[in-house]
Amino acid sequence: MRFEMKWNTLQHNGIIFPPPFETKGITIKINGEKVDLNLDQEEMVYQWAKKKDTPYVQDKVFQKNFTADFVKTLPAKFKNASYSDINFSNAYQLVNKENDLKLTITKEEKKAVAAKRKELREELKEKYGKAIMDGNEVEVANYMAEPPGIFIGRGDHPIRGKWKPRITKKDVTLNLGKEAKVPEGNWGKIIHDRDSMWLASWTDYLSDKRKYVWLSDTSDLKQQRDQVKYDKAAKLGSQIEKVKLEMIKGMKNKDPKQRGIATVCYLIYRTAMRVGDEKDPDEADTVGATTLRVEHIKLSDHKIDFDFLGKDSVRWQESVPADGQDKQLYDNLKELTEKKKHDELIFDGITSRHVNSFYGNIAKDLTAKVFRTYLASTEVTDYLKKHDKIQSESPNVKIYHAKMANLQSAIKCNHKRTIPKTFEQALQKKKDMIEKIRQTKPKTEKQKEKLGLREEKIKLAIDLTEKTRDYNLGTSLRNYIDPRIFKAWTDEVGAEWEKLYTATLQKKFQWVKNLNPEWKKIAN
Repeated sequence: MRFEMKWNTLQHNGIIFPPPFETKGITIKINGEKVDLNLDQEEMVYQWAKKKDTPYVQDKVFQKNFTADFVKTLPAKFKNASYSDINFSNAYQLVNKENDLKLTITKEEKKAVAAKRKELREELKEKYGKAIMDGNEVEVANYMAEPPGIFIGRGDHPIRGKWKPRITKKDVTLNLGKEAKVPEGNWGKIIHDRDSMWLASWTDYLSDKRKYVWLSDTSDLKQQRDQVKYDKAAKLGSQIEKVKLEMIKGMKNKDPKQRGIATVCYLIYRTAMRVGDEKDPDEADTVGATTLRVEHIKLSDHKIDFDFLGKDSVRWQESVPADGQDKQLYDNLKELTEKKKHDELIFDGITSRHVNSFYGNIAKDLTAKVFRTYLASTEVTDYLKKHDKIQSESPNVKIYHAKMANLQSAIKCNHKRTIPKTFEQALQKKKDMIEKIRQTKPKTEKQKEKLGLREEKIKLAIDLTEKTRDYNLGTSLRNYIDPRIFKAWTDEVGAEWEKLYTATLQKKFQWVKNLNPEWKKIAN
């Protein structure tokens, strides 16, 4: 099924911006000399002081990057100042006072503040949280510009600690219908792009990439695009053998360029690696298949080892055996790397355009992005096929297996996360709960059954917590796993589909809710 995925009319009120910083009278000393600060400088220092009790301020790279940006705003005589030269004690004392004050606020005062904030949020949502597209009211997903602050990043991000300055209306491009009334303000640019689902965008100061404000996932157009995305991945599933054969054939092509392109394409299929030089608007730059350097792989007698920093500087490590159909991949990588230096590109001159053109010549609408969706969904299907005869098991067991299937997808896509600091504490809390249940003596059979189910639930939660400790299941669940797979499987085994998705994701996938996909068709 194909949709006309464009809008005709679009009206909205633009976006809102964080309130301006108000002076707190902060001063600093550099090498003992008192330095008066303007508002922008004071805001930078205040944000740093608010992080004083976090591990970030102990990180040398974080310190260096912040200091470098901060001293650029100061008079020339301070341009060579280092982090250790700056005395932030005045700012630290202020933050301590603010923290102490929070502890003295009564419950009634907290409730009053919370109520006032809620009222303000509702007012802003009423004005900015909706758009009119083709005559219909649709929700706006995120209608506030990013606040200024210190960049944290994930993993060992090289620019962690750098300052993200304030966004203003002059920085923002609005996407509106031609007949729409332009919101008041000195906006950077007004465009009328009917193909795009974003309402506002600006260039991120640090990455030099565009950031976007989108229509909500509940809009009809977004729902349609979502379904088409998963339809393409499902279609690839029915063509995968043909596609695989064409890639292997291409890897043996006499033309070196064509051989290289086919090798990248096979590598993406084999590892679910991102293409490298292509990304969604809301993603950071990544190392991927086309941008791999010689230093990122190691070829031994029996395998290919990959080790590099991927999206958001998260480490990607994987080994591929050099046998069967993968032997050709090994041979080609050996040929492509043997005369190159460690910092040279393996696939020099090959881009996502070449990759997607190669895929498109094999199968219509096939791209590298379709492959990641297909591979993530396939991991889920393969796991669930081994656990589709569990109709008599408890709801706890069924949901456990659904989440384990989700984990396989996260592993395949390398959706790693930093292990939370509270991980061990949370795990121990669950173990303590088990012990408490075991010490409880049931008075009736019904109570005994309830305690048994509760113990089972916590045991499974402990097992899942340990297995998913450094993986983020949410990314694949939201963006890569065809929700119809879980819908068909939960219907088959008698589980609740809604239990797998948050309220927000249920809205995103509301197009699935009334479908009745057959598990047998998906599993075959």
